[in-house]
Amino acid sequence: MKTIYDWWTDLSGEGYVGRCLKSTQLIARHGEKNVVRTRWEIMGKRLTLMERLTLDPPDHWVWEPHMLGIDMVHDFRLKEIEGGKTALTIRCDMIPRGSKGRIMNFMVGWFLRKMMVDEWESADKAFKLEIDDGKQL
Repeated sequence: MKTIYDWWTDLSGEGYVGRCLKSTQLIARHGEKNVVRTRWEIMGKRLTLMERLTLDPPDHWVWEPHMLGIDMVHDFRLKEIEGGKTALTIRCDMIPRGSKGRIMNFMVGWFLRKMMVDEWESADKAFKLEIDDGKQL
């Protein structure tokens, strides 16, 4: 479980980052709460966000980006399941802020949800490839 946690919460900027997510940079650390600058490329546009990352080792972390008037909470949890395997569950809540947020959520909320699922699936594949190659063990 530690290997999975460490890989998914790595802010070193080395190795896999994401499909749309291009870079992460730790800006400030306040105990378990961190401020991270993320750079994205979405539909040909570059976007820089300041996100909150709360670490709760060894099995829980929360990313909190704000994009286009929409607050998002991505809650990641690891759980050991039978057979010595580990399951990662991700809960994503999107909360529109104000009238702009409600309009943007109506217009592009579906796209943001799909983009995030694509990012997580891509990261999962990259993690499994790295583990298979022995890079993380």
